[in-house]
Amino acid sequence: AGTPRARAVCVLCAHAQYAFFTIMARKGSFHELPLFLLFMLVAGLHLFACPFTKVEESFNLQAVHDILYHRLDLEKYDHHEFPGVVPRTFLGPLFIAVFSTPMAGLLSFLEAPKFYMQIVVRGVLGLCVCLTLWAMQKEVRRQFGSLVAGLFCLISASQFHLMFYSTRTLPNVFALPIVLLAFTSWMAQRHGRFICFSAFVIIVFRSELCLLLGLMLLMSLLSRRLSILQLFYYAVPAGILSLGLTVSIDSVFWKKLLWPEGQVLWYNTILNKSSNWGISFWPYLNNYQKSVVYKIGSLAVLGHLVANGVYSSVSLYVSHHNYPGGKAMQELHTLVPATSDVSLHIDVLAAQTGVSRFLEQNSKWRYDKREDLAPGDPLMKTYSHILMEANSTQISLLSDSYKPLFFIQGYERMVVNLSQVPPLSIKLNNKLVVLERLPYTQPS
Repeated sequence: AGTPRARAVCVLCAHAQYAFFTIMARKGSFHELPLFLLFMLVAGLHLFACPFTKVEESFNLQAVHDILYHRLDLEKYDHHEFPGVVPRTFLGPLFIAVFSTPMAGLLSFLEAPKFYMQIVVRGVLGLCVCLTLWAMQKEVRRQFGSLVAGLFCLISASQFHLMFYSTRTLPNVFALPIVLLAFTSWMAQRHGRFICFSAFVIIVFRSELCLLLGLMLLMSLLSRRLSILQLFYYAVPAGILSLGLTVSIDSVFWKKLLWPEGQVLWYNTILNKSSNWGISFWPYLNNYQKSVVYKIGSLAVLGHLVANGVYSSVSLYVSHHNYPGGKAMQELHTLVPATSDVSLHIDVLAAQTGVSRFLEQNSKWRYDKREDLAPGDPLMKTYSHILMEANSTQISLLSDSYKPLFFIQGYERMVVNLSQVPPLSIKLNNKLVVLERLPYTQPS
């Protein structure tokens, strides 16, 4: 099951990673530029194989869209209608939007589909992650040598979750580049930069990072590499500036005095409602490259990298079929003429599996994601098209006024069949349906 394009992308991903890892492992040395290009290649493969997004990425993605297209017209921003459980900062989306603006202007001039900007926006975020990973490997290279730096990059690039999420607009991913810069600064014993980056990412993006970064700070204090006086010298102004920045910017976008991450901390921690959401081997190691242990270890590392590549390819192949909402939106714009009078209702499942504002390609159409309508509601019959879950009972409730235009399949389960090559395949099932109002039926 699955499209030939998806299978080709995943096979290419596996072969590219395996070939690169094998060649570099044989050489025993790793140059910096190929490693950076590897990060970009693997992250790009994940981005183009799975270009759609899920509901947990929604706030930041819609925020970038609104900054790019609505700009100062804050009344049109998506978060006023769908604010989420807790407010999130606009600093991350604002940063990504600034660097995406030139491409937005170019694509608008070329009258290209707005969906291309979703690729650009996610690509800019992925570039930030790759650049900071590359900066970390430079410090690893300085302290531990070329081989360790190369293995760090190979293991990172072959990890499915790191590369898959590197372009996804989650709060954690917005925080990741700053955490990597903080960690790199801590490794280099640049305590001022470490404290500033840590204060910014904790206050603006993820307050829970105080546990990780706080322990690293404690290690520096206990080892006397950092004094209490130095800590306060950097921490106080960094904290005040970070807090002032997020409060001033986010209060404008949310139209009230607000520290978003402070409210998240209160909600998760104080109210506790997050559920709603040995021996010295130095003499022996002097000749380690000739030893049996080194050879076994090298094989183990190579096997680990190959296993990572295989797992990443399988996971990427499965993920490609897990965004029926995005595919449905693209198919609808392909089948229905742009000049048609279309009012589309998008149900919750579709909105959670790939639908975003970037997929609203026709400015003359009306797109509605309101969540208070059920298939039997008379208001449902005011729409020309309905994108909804492929549930036969719910479809039957609308059968007197609508007909199925097309169904969209999605991932159902993994199937193992040892008699075929490859032995793994996936079973697809109808997940979503687009209904079209019958021509003789008038809106209620």
